[in-house]
Amino acid sequence: MKVLDDWTEKLENGGRIDVLYTDLEKAFDRVPHKRLLRKLKRYNLHPDLIDWIKAFLSDRKQRVHLNGIYSSWASVLSGIPQGSILGPLLFIIYINDLPDSLNVDSNIFLYADDAKLYRHISTSQDSSSLQDDINKLANWTNEWLIKLNIKKCKVVSYGRNVDHSYSYHINNVELEKLDSIIDLGVHFDSQLKFDDHMDEKINKAYSFLGIIKRNFTYLSMDAFITLYKSLVRPHLEYAVQAWSPYLIAYIKKIEKVQMRATKQITCIKHLSYEERLKYLRLPTLHYRRIRGDMIMVFKTVTGIIDSTVSCNFTISHSVTRGNRYKLVQKHVHYNLTKFSFANRIVPIWNSLPDYVVSARSVSVFEKRLDSFWRNQDCVYNWKADVTGIGNRSLV
Repeated sequence: MKVLDDWTEKLENGGRIDVLYTDLEKAFDRVPHKRLLRKLKRYNLHPDLIDWIKAFLSDRKQRVHLNGIYSSWASVLSGIPQGSILGPLLFIIYINDLPDSLNVDSNIFLYADDAKLYRHISTSQDSSSLQDDINKLANWTNEWLIKLNIKKCKVVSYGRNVDHSYSYHINNVELEKLDSIIDLGVHFDSQLKFDDHMDEKINKAYSFLGIIKRNFTYLSMDAFITLYKSLVRPHLEYAVQAWSPYLIAYIKKIEKVQMRATKQITCIKHLSYEERLKYLRLPTLHYRRIRGDMIMVFKTVTGIIDSTVSCNFTISHSVTRGNRYKLVQKHVHYNLTKFSFANRIVPIWNSLPDYVVSARSVSVFEKRLDSFWRNQDCVYNWKADVTGIGNRSLV
């Protein structure tokens, strides 16, 4: 969400975003123990803790078993034990100074052994600066013995008018350019419309509905709700704040999955979709997305989510509500920015009363929000408006 917030804001001014998606070859297995321990000392960890970690890593041996024959034992001089609680933390510590090796104005985001480096491209000089950052990233991996799998490193350009004339390289090897990529489970396309992602998740949800239908001749209400919430709905809601649809065609297309699902309960299949939802006490998927947006905003403005990795909300210091300031709606030209998370949530958030937004915990906020919206038509009618502010998503 932080990346998308930055990308959409920059693309509002034109140009494109060029992104390098890196792939580290056997990243966890290549971390050299001595260099890791040296970094731990630089972070001023207590000597006893460093000795304990050293003991955790040292004196490990391995051998290979093939066709009943064992190789001789060999010392393990690198690598972090996978499957352990400490392993991922040690790896993150090892690569934590990677951003420091790049230019001050560089944009790099790390998630475990996944990294993406990007830059807003307006001129050829911007492309040259990104190539300079790529060179520095490659130099850092060479220095710290973390090998880049160059064949799996990809470049994607995002924007309305994507120019593929400029190419990027690592160690004189030209990097492959893609029109789309899957990043942390979300399918990003070059125009950030997420059509491919939504189609893929809709098909996956339908496939699980088919599995349920083939394996259960009769479904009670409780059994259906358990199976539906566990196997179907999660595919339609994973990371939805990033790709939430705003076109009526896709809002309806996603809602149709739940329409078909609720018809699997024989005793209520003759009822309308809205009546079926009320009977099952299932809100529409459209409503759940809006509710999820509000929960995410609450976590952000209250500091539950680290403000350095959350969206940039603009707070009005002239209009107050109780003890809290309202958010400012940005004036933008393109749907890409207009319906981005940081912008689409503003009117709905500002419409909430003070007793809802002043909750002291997420659970209290959810209860107050549900109570405030309990009688809204939008809970069971996916076409209905939210709080009378205008239909912000049916485009």
